[in-house]
Amino acid sequence: MNVVVLLCLCWLVIAEDTGQPAGLMAHCELLFFKLICPGMNKTTLLSEKTKKSLSVVVVYPSSGFFGHRETRCSLSTEGAACAAKHIPINDLKKRKTQVMISGYMDSSFSPIVRTLLAMYLGLGRNVIVLEIFPILVRSYPIAARVTKPLGNLLGEFLASLTSRGLSPKKLELVGGSLGAHIASYAADTYKLLTGRRPARLTGLDPAGPCFRNVPPTSRLHPDAADRVDVLHTNIDGFGIPDRLGHVDFYANGGEYQPYIKGDFIMPCFQLCSHVRSVFYWYQSYNNPDKFIAVQCDSVADARHGNCYDGTLRTNALGPNTNFSKTGVFYLPTNAKSPYYLGLNGLKKRKYGVNDYLLTPAPDEDITI
Repeated sequence: MNVVVLLCLCWLVIAEDTGQPAGLMAHCELLFFKLICPGMNKTTLLSEKTKKSLSVVVVYPSSGFFGHRETRCSLSTEGAACAAKHIPINDLKKRKTQVMISGYMDSSFSPIVRTLLAMYLGLGRNVIVLEIFPILVRSYPIAARVTKPLGNLLGEFLASLTSRGLSPKKLELVGGSLGAHIASYAADTYKLLTGRRPARLTGLDPAGPCFRNVPPTSRLHPDAADRVDVLHTNIDGFGIPDRLGHVDFYANGGEYQPYIKGDFIMPCFQLCSHVRSVFYWYQSYNNPDKFIAVQCDSVADARHGNCYDGTLRTNALGPNTNFSKTGVFYLPTNAKSPYYLGLNGLKKRKYGVNDYLLTPAPDEDITI
């Protein structure tokens, strides 16, 4: 009987109207949370030995052969002194500093991280990559619990770097999946220690499992930075449906992303759609103002692109997001790189090649 009640409550886990879940994980998130993530609302501590093992990779533009230099520093106040020693003081004060935090089981040397890193270096930014692999290479529920103390340490590191010249106005964070929540914890600690918020925090499909049922301030939230933008690409699977920022983009409804390889339609399921957020983000910087999104009245409307009635109010994913236009935005994309639709995104359309993924058979049609 208790199990039945829990299963029924699975449909009530989202406070706001985010629409009917299309993915597997969101249907039974409450049961998943109680059985798999019981420690999310408890304090998690790291040993001193573990803290000493943590590090960041500091990368900055230079006039050398490779056009940049990098060094590894500890994730501590001593590590902040290490970073300040290698980044010229004028660069620390005048250039933007981009903090990158990747997701579960990723690392500073993965191809995805290195691609984004090169993009930010090309923009003339200092880049700090949080090395998460040694600490998050464990079962997911444990990794989820570790995000908060890890984020707190990153916030202390950045606050110490600010005392050495880094301006909050020049500080931006981007986090993918678990990294989005780590970025938020870091920003909260940074504000506690400096009295200032980072200029911008971007969440790329913030992780949903273990985070759908925690208090709003215990995950990515809009007060973490002066400007918080979120890109959702797998809201009922590895992502989360709720609005978490000032501007929330729901790509193709936020659940499954269209995908064509050559001339073949390829289903883009949970992991594929989850990771696609990084590809959209990368292309949005290469094509500013091309990823045009249309504002919606609710997440439920954004799921199905029901946002084209009346006067269209638009925004753009990427470096030119207008943060004076807050709210929920439906972002249509193409199935092939570079993905953007430009002005064609202002025309209402069906989802496209993966439309069948959004229409699972209703429970009443199944006899067991």
